[in-house]
Amino acid sequence: MKYLDFTTIYKTILVLCLGVFLTNCEGEDGIAGIDGVDGIDGTDGIDGVGFDELRQFGGITLTLDGTRIDNASAFTDTTILEFAGIDSEALDIGNSVVVDTDASSISFNILRFISIPDDRHQGSTAEINLTVVNPGTEDETFEFDMELDEYNIIFEDLGVLQFNETFSNDDVTVLNFSITDFNFNSDTNNLTFSFSFDVEGGNNDSQNDLSVSGEVDVIVLENIGIDN
Repeated sequence: MKYLDFTTIYKTILVLCLGVFLTNCEGEDGIAGIDGVDGIDGTDGIDGVGFDELRQFGGITLTLDGTRIDNASAFTDTTILEFAGIDSEALDIGNSVVVDTDASSISFNILRFISIPDDRHQGSTAEINLTVVNPGTEDETFEFDMELDEYNIIFEDLGVLQFNETFSNDDVTVLNFSITDFNFNSDTNNLTFSFSFDVEGGNNDSQNDLSVSGEVDVIVLENIGIDN
């Protein structure tokens, strides 16, 4: 008589059931990922430190109207020179006012750079020396000169015209000289005025007739030292 081997039977049934389950089982789609949440925008940073200390004394707006030295075209160039040297020597010679002891004259010296000044690369300047004789009277007169040093006009075709010269109202080549809207506030030391003049061709670096005009709006300093 044969005995059934139930252990073998159970193993066989288990294998068959597992095979059927794996055959009929279909893979399910994975779960879709969840979109991330955008982060919060960061706080704006503090504005960078500028050069306000070099511009605190105001500047000169200068306009030159003329024709290029190669006669290629006429030009109008307007530049604001607003940077001043702020060491003691620079302020004394480039941002000063001297009032005559009897108030019969006031002298101003104003030196401004086109860009941040240094002693090697940024020497493009305009310097104005102005003396007002008998200020505030009917006999008020002006003694004016302006020096341009390495003052460059760069054109669209990348040509450059440089001015290195001095214009003075007592120079016979300077015509139609005018100063208007002159005002000096002795309480705030704010000096403002407009100027204009013409220079004949051949007497300036463009070698053509040149018209020069400008506006000055500066704060000047008075030396109160013993030796002033």
